[in-house]
Amino acid sequence: MEINPNLSDKAQQDIKFVEAAMRGDQQAYAELMDRYRDTIFYMLLRMVKNKSDADDLTIEAFGKAFKNIHQYTPNYAFSTWLFKIASNNCI
Repeated sequence: MEINPNLSDKAQQDIKFVEAAMRGDQQAYAELMDRYRDTIFYMLLRMVKNKSDADDLTIEAFGKAFKNIHQYTPNYAFSTWLFKIASNNCI
């Protein structure tokens, strides 16, 4: 995967984790979850105003993202792609 040099350092690190995850590296998946779980949860909590629902939606968002991780392209940050999946899933 060619990394867009305009992305932030964190976004460029994310792409390396995505590449590792695509190869089946479970630690890379865990790192991506650790980086974004709380932020995704709080975004969804603001949308649904229910902690249990936000928690379920967070798990669903990561499940969908990881199932389709091969569709991610590094033209933009992984976080942007992940947040879009989470918000669309919530809607």
